[in-house]
Amino acid sequence: MKVQTQSVSTETVASTTYVMPVVHSAQVQVTWNARRRILSTAPDGAAEIEETSTPTHPCEQVAQTRETADARLLESLSSLCAALAAPVSIRYTEDAKGAQRESGDSKLPLDFGEGQPPLLALWLRRAVRPSVVFPSLTFAVGASATQELHPSGELWNHAWGSESTDWLEAESATPAASLHVVQQLAWDPPTQTKSATNVAKGTVPKHESFFADSITALSLLDGSVVRANRSASRTTSHKIEPVAGLPEPPDFSSRLTISVLIERLP
Repeated sequence: MKVQTQSVSTETVASTTYVMPVVHSAQVQVTWNARRRILSTAPDGAAEIEETSTPTHPCEQVAQTRETADARLLESLSSLCAALAAPVSIRYTEDAKGAQRESGDSKLPLDFGEGQPPLLALWLRRAVRPSVVFPSLTFAVGASATQELHPSGELWNHAWGSESTDWLEAESATPAASLHVVQQLAWDPPTQTKSATNVAKGTVPKHESFFADSITALSLLDGSVVRANRSASRTTSHKIEPVAGLPEPPDFSSRLTISVLIERLP
């Protein structure tokens, strides 16, 4: 697991100000064992499954260069390691296409500090599994489909998005094909937060977006995952007070990105 921040620093020499990129990071390695037990099956091919994840080794710090190392980022990863230290069991139903629905309320051990709904935490719970949801799409290289997403509810004020799916060729020692899925969603939260400079004037307009990109190579022999490259990000943008000399009000944004790499061992 790796966490990274990207920002800028300024340095003024004589009458010229230079802007330089600054990157800080921290990384740990953690391993766990996941066991799935099928409790029951239905005539339509759906199965009720119990899955237990048990850590096999404690988190190990991965050394970073002196220029990029950051103690506060490492501390945040340590809190994630503490959340993963205890075994976690969940029950869910998986249909014939691989779609999963958890039984009861989801208990998420990971807290990324995001607002409701916790899309990144929910996405990660699925992304770390070496499996996919097979689309209702003809299996052929080049086949693609796109559908619009219009979630409902108070949390999804004026939300809009889309999901696109493509079957692609895959380079592999065994016959394989790649499933490429892109999901994006944008919405305006119903509750806006106040900033110190805008307390007297109202609230700061806030906009949120979610983007996920997954490409998974699947064996044509048994449908199992050969490898996968998956990432998701959540971006929060704020409009702040207009600044003299700028045509548009400045836009301040923060983004949290999570990436998952999966490789099947020989």
